[in-house]
This record gives sequence, C-alpha cells and structure tokens, in this order.
Amino acid sequence: MSGKNDARLHDATRRHGVWIALGITGVLVAPHLGVPTLVYPMFGFALCTAMLAMQRRRWSDVGFRWRGCRPAPLLVGGALGVFYALANDIVIGPLLFRLIGTYPDFSDFDFVRAHVSGYLIALALSWIVGGLYEELVFRGFLYDALLRYLPVRHARTPITVAATAVAFAAYHWQLGAFGIANAFVFACFVAVVRDRWPDNLWYAISFHACADMTAFTLMRLGYL
Repeated sequence: MSGKNDARLHDATRRHGVWIALGITGVLVAPHLGVPTLVYPMFGFALCTAMLAMQRRRWSDVGFRWRGCRPAPLLVGGALGVFYALANDIVIGPLLFRLIGTYPDFSDFDFVRAHVSGYLIALALSWIVGGLYEELVFRGFLYDALLRYLPVRHARTPITVAATAVAFAAYHWQLGAFGIANAFVFACFVAVVRDRWPDNLWYAISFHACADMTAFTLMRLGYL
C-alpha cells in the first residue's frame, strides 16, 4: 500500500513540475510577444494563481498576504532597494560594463526623461509590475515551487536562487547582454532579501519597487 502511495505522490509531483515549467515558460514569453505592459501581468498572475490552486495552495503559502504590508517591511525593504540601486549605478553597473563592453538601450524609457507624467507613470509601474507582479511570480511562486520540487536536498537553496535568477534574467532579454547580466545580479540580491524574510514577501516587493523607483529617478535626473 505504501508503494502505491509513493508512486501516486511521485506521479503528482512530476505532473506539477511539468505544469509549473509550462506556466513559467508562458510568463517569460508573454512580455516579448507585444502584449501590453498592464495586460501580461494579469495573464501571468492568473496563470500562477491557477498553478497554485492545482497544488491546493494559496499566495499566503508562498509568503504573500495583504496584511503583511506593514511599515517595517516597506521601510526596511525600501531602504535596501534604494541602497542597491545606488550601488548598481556606482559600482555594479560599471563593473558589468567592463566585462560586457556595452550598456543597455534605454530608449524605451525616453518618456521618463521627457515628461513629468511619464516619470510618475514609471514610479507607479515600479510597484505594479516590478514590485508586486515580478516578485509574486519569481520570488513568490517560482522560488517556492523550486524549493518544493527540486530533487536535490543539500544544495536546494543555492540552486533555487540561481535558477530563479536565470529565469529573471531571461525575462529581461529585450535589454540585451548588459540588461540580462544586470537582471541576474539583481535577482541574486533580492533572493537574499526573500530568504532573510521568507514569511513576508513585502520585504522583497518593497526592495524591488524602490530599486526601480530610484533607477527611474536617476534616469529622470540625467544620471542614466
């Protein structure tokens, strides 16, 4: 009887793994198919919600609760995000430039420099797309799924961090070699934040949103 139960569990785990892989592929591909900026997050969120339901899980099981949006996570995560963005501009970015030899094309963000309204829209997107959507998908759903289903044990966390970072970098394919590398480095840092506060994703959300807001502000001021 135990053997049958183990076989069923193995089959269920394998099915979940296949669906998760297909779902994440859909999330990664959608932004590069010309889907509008505020449409593909709804698609990705719905897809991840459905995959969680398939596993009889909820967003609260991966660390996201609305009541977790408290001053401490927002202030701590936000301060770390601002610090990271400044370090990225002063240290990380120049180092990557030396290694890769090129900066990303920021022409898609000309609206940030050109109009105050564009800058304000970018700040809102920092929370809606960067903070909430991307963290729910990558450091929430995907991170949790890898921790649950990776067959390895001893190196599960570092492999999860690396795999999530690779997926996040691929998601930023449109930014070119520098943007991909920069996204990979960013994902490794925000994974540390997520691992430090695993029960409250708002630390990572605030980190991501405030890092993006700082980058847009530097762009608006002409430093990027």
